[in-house]
Amino acid sequence: MASDFVGRGVELARLEAVCSRAKREGRPAAALITGLPGAGKTRLLAELRSRQQGQQDVTALSIVGYETGTQVPLAAAGELLHALVKVPGVGARLEAALFGASPAEDRPLEPLRIFEAAHRSLLGLPGMTLLFIDDLQWVDELSVALCSYLVRSADGEGKAVALIAASRPAGAGSAFYDSMTADLGSDRAATMVLGPLERDQAVRLARQLAPHLAAERATELWSLAQGSPFWLGVLARSADERDLTDYLVARERRLSRDSRRLLGVLAVAGRPLPLPEVDAIVAWHETRTEQAVAELERSGLGVVEGISVRLAHDLIRSWAEAQLPSASRRELHVNIAGWLDKQANGDLQLLLEALVHRREAGLDVGDLALRILQSPRRRLLGREGLKDLSQVADAGGFSGPLAAALHDRVALLASELGEHRVAMERWIQLAANVTDPSLVAKCYLGASRAASRIVERREEALPLLNRARSQKTADPAITVEIGAHRASLLRLLAHRTNDARQAAEQAVRDARTLWAHRDPSEISAREREAYTLALQAVFDAAVMEEDTSEMLRISEEMAQVARGSEEPAISAALNMSTTLWDLGQMGEAVDHARRAWLHSHEQMLPMLTLAAGSVLAPELIDGGRWSEAEEVTSECAELERRIGGAVERLAMAKVATHSIHELRHLIWFSRGDWRDAASSVEREVGLQPDPHYRLHLHWALVVWLARCGRGTRSVDFDRHAAAARDDAVAAGCPRCARETALKLAEGLARLGRVDDAQKTLATWDEYGRPANVRDQLWRRHVGALIGLAKHEVSTSISELETVVADRMRLGLMAGLLWARLDLAAALLGREPSRAANEFRQAGNEASTAGATTEQRLAELGLRRLGVRTWRRGRASSAEAGLDKLSERERQIAILVAAGNTNPEIADRLFLSRKTIERHVSNVLARTGARNRTDLARLVSRLTSPSGSVPGGVPGRG
Repeated sequence: MASDFVGRGVELARLEAVCSRAKREGRPAAALITGLPGAGKTRLLAELRSRQQGQQDVTALSIVGYETGTQVPLAAAGELLHALVKVPGVGARLEAALFGASPAEDRPLEPLRIFEAAHRSLLGLPGMTLLFIDDLQWVDELSVALCSYLVRSADGEGKAVALIAASRPAGAGSAFYDSMTADLGSDRAATMVLGPLERDQAVRLARQLAPHLAAERATELWSLAQGSPFWLGVLARSADERDLTDYLVARERRLSRDSRRLLGVLAVAGRPLPLPEVDAIVAWHETRTEQAVAELERSGLGVVEGISVRLAHDLIRSWAEAQLPSASRRELHVNIAGWLDKQANGDLQLLLEALVHRREAGLDVGDLALRILQSPRRRLLGREGLKDLSQVADAGGFSGPLAAALHDRVALLASELGEHRVAMERWIQLAANVTDPSLVAKCYLGASRAASRIVERREEALPLLNRARSQKTADPAITVEIGAHRASLLRLLAHRTNDARQAAEQAVRDARTLWAHRDPSEISAREREAYTLALQAVFDAAVMEEDTSEMLRISEEMAQVARGSEEPAISAALNMSTTLWDLGQMGEAVDHARRAWLHSHEQMLPMLTLAAGSVLAPELIDGGRWSEAEEVTSECAELERRIGGAVERLAMAKVATHSIHELRHLIWFSRGDWRDAASSVEREVGLQPDPHYRLHLHWALVVWLARCGRGTRSVDFDRHAAAARDDAVAAGCPRCARETALKLAEGLARLGRVDDAQKTLATWDEYGRPANVRDQLWRRHVGALIGLAKHEVSTSISELETVVADRMRLGLMAGLLWARLDLAAALLGREPSRAANEFRQAGNEASTAGATTEQRLAELGLRRLGVRTWRRGRASSAEAGLDKLSERERQIAILVAAGNTNPEIADRLFLSRKTIERHVSNVLARTGARNRTDLARLVSRLTSPSGSVPGGVPGRG
């Protein structure tokens, strides 16, 4: 029990309550302990760890900060990550991300890829995970970010995690606690301050550590230690030393020369050192090192852990370092830096540690800083690393190639980390201080790209790019990149679509001249990137103009150029999916998008996963595959939450994509209560900062308020219609402006505002170029609704019948249901029996697809006709029960029947555990199975001789 722990029993009990709550509720809970050095934070964590590890299904992991590692990314998370790579199956992905072959220099490693791999490994641990963070004030920025990511992921997945952090007062501790409160809520994040021990507790602790002590002596030691548990323990086990200095001086005097040298090495290194590292740094043989380590440990100043040795406390380290003469301290920094540099071989963590020691030694660090900035893992540096290396660059001025390269690399890193203001200013400054035309062009191109991402400075993007264009560069890749970027700026900022397309086409011609005759394997990563940027610019222009033939040509060429390159190949597949969808080849489009989704998910590419989801989900929705679409949007929403928190909305830098939150609500409108969905969209509008994605939310409300609210929500309809028009102008996207007209025309027609509907639809028709197949069908559908409102019933019925047939042929189930419902409504007064058949067919199709809103509307239509409401009866057999399931639900039913657990199914299908839990609950409810065993019996009765049923589980290969 906690009461057996002398000195901090109350605090220990509170921490055990945090752990119990996390385990009981299956969700994360956190606690932050703060206190001055020596307050007993580490002792308290060690006691909690020993007690919790004795329990069943508890895995303890640690993050430990060291003062010299604050600038080294993931230095503190080493133990945590090494434990996670050992998780069977999923750990191999994290190991590959951390320790596998280095990515190409032009394709640097993204921290999010490591975070996502660690998240999956964490979910692979059984039971509760207990995550300790000691010396939080010295934990590097990226390790802190990793902890936050893991906590958010555990919260989203329903994983029990107890996070216990210890820190010195203020600073990092306060910021971390605020972050945990934001992620978990104040009720799940506790904090406690460790002050000096009370006298009674201190006396008990001293006599527990040294039973021979009299109570009076123990009280005296409590006063000398000022209530510090650490120093109370030290003094209780010592002789007659009166204070810290006396104790340390006495211990040091008893050390041999070698042990004193080792004391200095450990103080300067600032972290535990494996014994072979000590051998190398001080140039000793193994036996000599072991003797010095053993003596230091006997003195109580050092601690041996495995093959490593460290000083017993930070206060000892601080004292020992202060005792070193400056020349000795400098010599040790030089030795440590030299050894680290030799061992680094491109290892970012060792290079950064070497930089710290070289700087402490007063040596030049410019060349080492450049090596760090050129590392493919440079993005792991984070903002603190950027700030540190910026200071190195500034100290070196602009004279010479090394200085220029440093400034260029700092600006590039700032851009990669999203620090666009820093990048813009640094590139402009560098351009003004160098003379090489290619470098000047590169700087102004970088500055222009950065400016285009800063809302209030976007007007500077084109002038900066014109400066880049004015340079006589000898670098052909820069010329292509400038052309591609110019096309994007003319389209997005100047809204000069014709000029944008011409600029993009010229960039592609230049790229083809340079590289089209070469095999893709012979093109460098930088050349491939320039080529694909130019192709993407032409593709985006074609999408905006709905030029499907050009979209197809460019998609095919982009797939060829991207061959053998992971991320460009996924982007090319998404472009091909968009193209095929616009051409009406729905099945092939979904196949391309689904492959991109699975590949990006499997390879742990979070931003590409979000992009793939934003392409795949709307195609699934249009195809009436709401269940699978719900999986995709749920996965994306959870991923977005892990990346940005509960409120952040991430925009995909891709033309004609949808917000995951818009798509989530479209599914909700069909599969839930449309009123609840509408209320949620209202809230979502306030969270979405991008007018392009906010526009789509207004569309959803306009259409569904008209479909289901009829005239009862006309005020809300008008408000969102006006907002949609405003956001269409702000977004500056002609394709979206045209689609806005189509959505508004549908809503106006359903509300009987014929004149307004006709005028709005006319703006869609004025565009001239044929739209994609889906929108063409909606144009005809809306035209029929207007015809019905004008009492042109026969013509409108005929048009709706054609729309129904075309959507059935193309597999556009979402639109098909509404065409049937509108056709049935049109037939009510003329052919009641046909109307009943259409309502009944719509109800059947809606039920099969799980579109409950459309199903209820079909049933309402039948009741108006006096026809018995369509209902599928209770399943009378296993076959009927399984027939109710979607394809994905059948897959999961088969895996459950085979004895797979939810985590195993989630890993196999690349879905979250929460998604699997929801599917399993749905499967049990729809089949009438009482439990997993009962479900297994149902599936087994329908298993074919080959061992599978329709809708079997695809392999992962």
